[in-house]
Amino acid sequence: MRIHERTDAHLDTLVEVLWRVHADGYPATWPDDPRAWLSPEGLLAAWVAVDEGRVVGHVGIAVAGPGRMPSVTRLFVDPEHRCRGLADDLLAAAEHGAPGTHVRLDVTEETPGAWRLYERRGWHLTGTGPADWSKPSGETPMLRYYAKRVG
Repeated sequence: MRIHERTDAHLDTLVEVLWRVHADGYPATWPDDPRAWLSPEGLLAAWVAVDEGRVVGHVGIAVAGPGRMPSVTRLFVDPEHRCRGLADDLLAAAEHGAPGTHVRLDVTEETPGAWRLYERRGWHLTGTGPADWSKPSGETPMLRYYAKRVG
């Protein structure tokens, strides 16, 4: 219906959506290769949100390495299509599609709308700490780490 498995055919449209999302600060630094950024190392699966026939959002599940917990990654919704439940639907797809019994994610402290969504969906804050990356300004943001039991 509104959430579909992502295919390579979605990537060009997703780059356009990501550009609009970037105006709100995500990702903090525009990637050199946004198509590749949408498929980070360890990506297991990804989904797109479709609203009125248009691809308007994305989420993925990745595993950073052997023995690591799966992570929700690259979750975003076009600013013009927010507040319609699409982020909830994308997150549900990622939770359902994650292998194993637990999944994790991180989010910047400065995006309370995002972490309120996670908390509303039953994610548990497991800690906070500085990111291992910097914003274009040189500032290192604080991250909130979350985990959820799935499956």
